Amino acid sequence: MTLAYYGFVLAALALQLLMGANDGGTLLGSIVATNIIRPVWAVVLLFIAIVVAPIAIGTAVVTTLGNRIVPLSSIRMEMLYGTVAATVLWVWLGKRLRSPVSISYTFVGSLLGSALAAGLSGSLHRQSIIEIFGGMILAILAGFVLGYVFIKVVDVAGSRATPRANRVFKVLQVFSSLGLVLGYGANDAAKTLSLLYMASVVQGRASSQATIAGTTLLGIVFIVGTLFLGGGFAQTSGFRLMKSSPKTVFIAQGATAILTLLSARLGLPVSSTESLNMALVGTGAGERPGCVRWNVVTHLVIAWIITVPVSICLSWGITSAILYLFH
Repeated sequence: MTLAYYGFVLAALALQLLMGANDGGTLLGSIVATNIIRPVWAVVLLFIAIVVAPIAIGTAVVTTLGNRIVPLSSIRMEMLYGTVAATVLWVWLGKRLRSPVSISYTFVGSLLGSALAAGLSGSLHRQSIIEIFGGMILAILAGFVLGYVFIKVVDVAGSRATPRANRVFKVLQVFSSLGLVLGYGANDAAKTLSLLYMASVVQGRASSQATIAGTTLLGIVFIVGTLFLGGGFAQTSGFRLMKSSPKTVFIAQGATAILTLLSARLGLPVSSTESLNMALVGTGAGERPGCVRWNVVTHLVIAWIITVPVSICLSWGITSAILYLFH
């Protein structure tokens, strides 16, 4: 392994740190919104999921991100540095603006931008790219629809916000929180693993299989980012989007868990945090539309729309500069 590889590992860990701030803050915001799970246990639950999920559920998403966008044989270390730098820069800007951005959109957009800078436009797997973006958009829409439908079904069944019903949903939320973080660990957490996988390919030592040592290190870095950098993002999910109740949180988390776990098994990368946000909005729209802070929702949607073109441009510029400087 060369110095360039180890330097890249550090860069990938920096991305993992910011993922902990962006995604971890949003996930914790949902889990602790109703006060049924204490913050310390929510952190422990999230850490365990990130460590265990890639091993227990599989790394199909790693293979998709690592091989179905750009051919592995065409990957260069400069491209990977450009991808990480652009992703980190956009996520950092999102934090400065106190707005969670979709790291899934940013990551794929940055990888595309680096490939274009390296002159690989003719080698891109266009059909796979369409499927990946289509899957991420569909997951967000499905999160809203499932949240809306589930809340209607529960209300028709007679589970209104009574003290007894709230106690039941608080217990159920423990299980929905577990499903939520497992889905995140198997899907979203695959981004850093896929980067390390591609870097290993460049160095001639490739393995898409996750190891306990590797996922534990990533889990530690992720949690550090969540604890020390994620406070602003925790305010978006479960607090700023709408006033949450045990019922709405359980339904939103359950809908998101279904989507992310199924997508992970199919090898389709989706954004757990964006699906969760829209599932929360769906529950609010289905029960009391007036309780949803639509201005915050609009802000999130605008951020999603501009993320892909901005990340492509950022990555293209950064990767072009790296290629110019070192060649």
